Amino acid sequence: MSDSRAHIRPASPADAEALAALCGELGYPSTIEQVRDRLRLLEDPERALLVAESEGDMAGFIDVHVQRVVEEDPYAEVGGLVVKAGHRGEGLGTGLLAAAAEWGRGRGLAVMWIRANLARDGVHDFYPAVGCRRVKDQRVYEYPL
Repeated sequence: MSDSRAHIRPASPADAEALAALCGELGYPSTIEQVRDRLRLLEDPERALLVAESEGDMAGFIDVHVQRVVEEDPYAEVGGLVVKAGHRGEGLGTGLLAAAAEWGRGRGLAVMWIRANLARDGVHDFYPAVGCRRVKDQRVYEYPL
């Protein structure tokens, strides 16, 4: 990370308010209560929620988990990655991605998948710049339950 004042650590339930704000920046408006409820994911040993702090401000997060499917060996998958607009360009996204990759390697995983909405400005330049390769384009469908 290029910003020596940044610190990456595991998220905690006390981070709910800041995480809710970051979810909104990612395009998923969430209340503090919704995020508090979702933080049950912190109990999952096959998932990590890491946050980046810069100058005392929660500036970003990455949500990564082990994905297990019958058609492939297990792999790490990023559920979400966001850096607060005022902190972009500080190296936090790169640092969060590196921390998630280290987490995955520590579990014996060989690859990490990241899905990025085509409408997201900047990320399609960012990911290749940090060593990711594009492997496919796809559409996502929602099936109402």
